Amino acid sequence: MNICAAAATGSSCTSTSSSILVFISSSLSNSTKTKFLPSVSRFSSKRICSFPQTHQRVAVCKPSMNLLNRLGFGSMRASENMDSTIPQGPDDDIPAPGQQFAQFGGGCFWGVELIFQRVPGVTKTEVGYSQGYLHNPTYEDICTGTTNHSEVVRVQYDPKECGYETLLDVFWDKHDPTTLNRQGNDVGTQYRSGIYYYTPEQEKAARESLERQQQKLNRKIVTELLPAKKFYRAEEYHQQYLEKGGRFGFKQSAAKGCNDPIRCYG
Repeated sequence: MNICAAAATGSSCTSTSSSILVFISSSLSNSTKTKFLPSVSRFSSKRICSFPQTHQRVAVCKPSMNLLNRLGFGSMRASENMDSTIPQGPDDDIPAPGQQFAQFGGGCFWGVELIFQRVPGVTKTEVGYSQGYLHNPTYEDICTGTTNHSEVVRVQYDPKECGYETLLDVFWDKHDPTTLNRQGNDVGTQYRSGIYYYTPEQEKAARESLERQQQKLNRKIVTELLPAKKFYRAEEYHQQYLEKGGRFGFKQSAAKGCNDPIRCYG
């Protein structure tokens, strides 16, 4: 099995690749991969996270779904049911009266959601999948790396209390927009940096904000700016994951204005 050590320095986990090879070799040599694979779901669904840690943790992690997919163990549904008609359409959900939506991708959505939960004027957050080609994807589907989905947080906010520019500032401040398809040790297309706008006004503000941010950095920003597409709400256990206690049962505050360090697994 794959063991990850969450260090206090922000690089949360390191993988023991040899354990993955043992897993694969054992499965292939004994011709039992169809029997053995369901046990993968017993492992944690998140491998790594780039948010700072305040305590050293040891977590059991499942093998990389991208690796399994390349070796023929991936989701058949993800490869057989691609259809861009619905998932590539606009997000047609409607926010509460007087509220607006914003959508961001900045790595593992657990930590990103908690960051936005703490912003005054944000009235609701949801984590989910967007920008992909598979209708009604599951977490296992997007982990294959074949569906093009991004882990996103959909933010509902009151524009009278929180401007869109404030959300953009939080977005830039809390992740690295210069690393392609990764945040820290979280690697894969689902962890890419993205701003997904709902209106021409949001698009204009996002582009201007990106230009200002680029002037501050000596590396190229790779954040994608695209229209918000259909939002697929993630499985319930992902919602407000860190506020509810995360992997270790240590609840983290989602109080407005809270500045406590975020422990990405709880």
